Amino acid sequence: MYANTDELMQEIAAGEDTYLEFKEVIFQGDQPRFANEDGRAPKVIAEVFISIANTEGGAVVFGINKFGEVVGIDPNKRGLLEQWVINCALDACEPKGSLEPRLNWRYLPDINGTDRLVLQVTIPKSQYYVHHTSDGKFLKRVGSHRTPIPAEQLGRLLASRTLSMPFEERPCPGTVLDHFSRDRFDAYYTRRFGHSFRESGVPPERLLANLKLALPTDDGSWRMTNLGVLLFTDRPQNWLGGAYLEIAVYDHDVADGNTRDVKRFDGPVNSQIEAALDYLLKNPRLAIRSEKSPLGREDKPAYSGLAIQEAIVNAVVHRDYELTGSQIILNLFPDRLEIRNPGFLHNTLKPEDLYAGCQPMRRNQHLSGFFRDFPSPISGRSLMEARGVGFLSLVRESLQLSGRTPSFEVIGQGIKLTIFAGGEDADA
Repeated sequence: MYANTDELMQEIAAGEDTYLEFKEVIFQGDQPRFANEDGRAPKVIAEVFISIANTEGGAVVFGINKFGEVVGIDPNKRGLLEQWVINCALDACEPKGSLEPRLNWRYLPDINGTDRLVLQVTIPKSQYYVHHTSDGKFLKRVGSHRTPIPAEQLGRLLASRTLSMPFEERPCPGTVLDHFSRDRFDAYYTRRFGHSFRESGVPPERLLANLKLALPTDDGSWRMTNLGVLLFTDRPQNWLGGAYLEIAVYDHDVADGNTRDVKRFDGPVNSQIEAALDYLLKNPRLAIRSEKSPLGREDKPAYSGLAIQEAIVNAVVHRDYELTGSQIILNLFPDRLEIRNPGFLHNTLKPEDLYAGCQPMRRNQHLSGFFRDFPSPISGRSLMEARGVGFLSLVRESLQLSGRTPSFEVIGQGIKLTIFAGGEDADA
């Protein structure tokens, strides 16, 4: 946009509009401020960026005053302003990291014909998100003004942009193909197809695109998709905040922070599941029930390993990864295991539907498909098997051990599944 200097000067002469805004920068020490603009500078520029992205895209030119005159930027402050603009775009605009400006330093003539340094920041039209400020403002451009998006229009925008491309298939901001773990992918591909992907004869980029793990961008570069980040990067939480599991162990009945042990499991989501299962099933604090038999007393596990696996896999597959800053939490108490998962039930699903054996529409369809190709450390079969029967198996096996049906609750913007322990110290 405005790649030609003459074109940009003509647009500046015409004044601010839906696609163009000016900012005269005044530095106070190392901190940018804007002339004739009320409010804190980071908040102001976040609102400007968001309103442009939510409308048709456009540009902000730093170094132009309100009269459309080129006043320039102090070249000694160039690095400070550039980093400040990037930080505002990445940290003050929600969802974090989803708004990616393009920065272009250029020289424009002032009224005396002297070239002045300005910064053109191009904001592309948002394809997949409706952006908002950290305090929850959804804004759009009306002429040269930023205004709140009406509720009914906001609903339509959210629906249309979500449907345009599912979250799993969207490019993950800040990623490149170098973040992709080829060794992990080769192990997966060999297990699934019987030979290395290097022997497939398909270019790696095309293969990843076919599997929804990467895709090309408008500038010709390649990005990992959110699905690719979750499955085949070493630390998904570097790009998707909260994409990890956390386990807290208590020796009493309340999650009050006084834990006996806390573990965090990072890495690809299938590895998180395997590590969490290994930790839980080997945990010496798991309750064990003892029953009399003709051969004496027999110890039996308090939990079904397959039930715990189903619960954790469901949490990973159904969680809303667009809710940043919130992870899957497993709380282990003496008499129960609670799995707390960010995000509502998907697609109008209700808790009672799960107990009725419904056919659920999973939030992350591609992720669940990949889990059918990862082996279960417990059964040796797939991490995820037949659609719709896993939850009922979880209920049945847990009920046999504890005498209590697992409970399922919607709490705030998340859900909680509770599996009760069998054992002599557990109330049936």
